[in-house]
This record gives sequence, structure tokens and C-alpha cells, in this order.
Amino acid sequence: MGVHFKAINFPPEVRLPDTVEISMYRVVQEALTNAARHANARNVDVILEYRLDKIVLLVEDNGIGFDPSQVPPTGHLGLIGMQERAEMIGATLHVESEPGCGTIIVMEVPHDS
Repeated sequence: MGVHFKAINFPPEVRLPDTVEISMYRVVQEALTNAARHANARNVDVILEYRLDKIVLLVEDNGIGFDPSQVPPTGHLGLIGMQERAEMIGATLHVESEPGCGTIIVMEVPHDS
């Protein structure tokens, strides 16, 4: 599986609080694990974009996708864990997917510029 990373407008001197960095890292880690283990993805793009009022993390794969409305409450603890990590730092997490069309995970972390 090929993974491509791109940082957009991220000043090199900017560091986020440890809790934020760790939560974002764990979300990426889980998204990559899901792409490899469940989605059979061949390519994944990870994009980190610094904006004035938020940091946007996007993980997009070209895997088999799934219907998010059909995710059973058990057996998909990774998605629940990503959501909980986002909430712990005041971020939002959205999962966009459909069968045959890959998956996009978007995490938006508010910050003061």
C-alpha cells in the first residue's frame, strides 16, 4: 500500500499541544490500519492543512469503501476510538464512504492562530 503525505501552509515552527498531536497521530494510525486491513486500499493520501482557525487532517483511501450507516455497534471499535479521540481535544471527525468508492476521514481541530 502506498501512502502519500502532504502538509499545506503548516509553519515549521508551529507545535501543537502534546494531547492534540498524539490524538491526530492515533487517528491517522487507525485510518491507515483500516485502509490496509479492511479496505484493501492500494493508495492512501494523508493531508495536514493549517488554516487560521483550525487544522484539517484528511485521510483518503481508494479501498472498497463501506456504508457508514450500516456499521454495526460492535466490531468497529477503531471508528469509535477515532471519534472519541477527536472529541477529547474538541475536534470534529467525519467519515465519508460508500461501497466501491473508498473512504475519507476528515478531522478538524480548532486552534488559535
